[in-house]
Amino acid sequence: MNRVVKLCLAGSVVLAILGIPALSLGPVTAGAQACTPSVGPPSVPYPGTAAAASSFEAGTLDGFGVSTSGTGHVSVSAGLSHSGNCAAVLHTTTAPGSMAKMTVGLTPGTTEAYADGWFNIAGEGQVGNNVPYFRFFSGSLRVMDVFRQNISHELMLRISTPEGFTYTTLRQDVPTDSWHRLVMHVVPNGPGTNVQIWWDGRSVYAGTVSIPATTVDMVQLGSEHDQQMADIYVDDVIVTSGTGTPTPVPGPLPESKGDPSKPFNDFRGDGQALVLATGTLAADTIVRRGRHPARMTRA
Repeated sequence: MNRVVKLCLAGSVVLAILGIPALSLGPVTAGAQACTPSVGPPSVPYPGTAAAASSFEAGTLDGFGVSTSGTGHVSVSAGLSHSGNCAAVLHTTTAPGSMAKMTVGLTPGTTEAYADGWFNIAGEGQVGNNVPYFRFFSGSLRVMDVFRQNISHELMLRISTPEGFTYTTLRQDVPTDSWHRLVMHVVPNGPGTNVQIWWDGRSVYAGTVSIPATTVDMVQLGSEHDQQMADIYVDDVIVTSGTGTPTPVPGPLPESKGDPSKPFNDFRGDGQALVLATGTLAADTIVRRGRHPARMTRA
């Protein structure tokens, strides 16, 4: 056994000297000393009750429900992070039964919810599938979600309507291996549901949609079906919900005054008073409707 360990160590040294990367068996799990708990959770600028607020620097997934099966797993990783040293990672493969998801329960009777997070799609899946960001549920019904379509790289909004599904392209090309921030503001009210979406700090969608529900009760990260291969890194996640009078849509991104010490691509704290896209659809979107969404993309 000792000889095997020595050989493995020697092989790693040789690979390092030659500049050849070692074989990766998946995302790097954070060690006990990798994270920086002193960083603390992100501040919450949104109305309502905070259902989750985590930078994952505590090294745990506290505040989230976690469900995995097969080769899928969810963990705190030191491999990639947006802030601090750690982030959550959801890893799935094309193997049958491979699933990984994180869920956040909302206040019963929620009339308004915000979901805010930084995402890095480190590995995409197969053609015909997609990689999910945030998904909103009412009971077992997924009423809306934002995802990145594999191969085409489009950022898509999908709405479950009483007649079928509506797909809207929010961005034409979202690269892998890069951090992007998604914020969703959802005010559920059946055919009068209001939605606003910010991508990297800019409003890309604001309008009224029709869903078969008047409340939402869960936000999900990850997929609800198997074989949706991806490596999804998630950081600085905030989810809030409330039952009071909702904030108007469209509106500004609720944030405190900007911090000039932060990197240019860190939009946390940079207030965006200007709404760039209002109405039922943004000016640069494409809508696809139909009762059979599986022909376009697997959920």
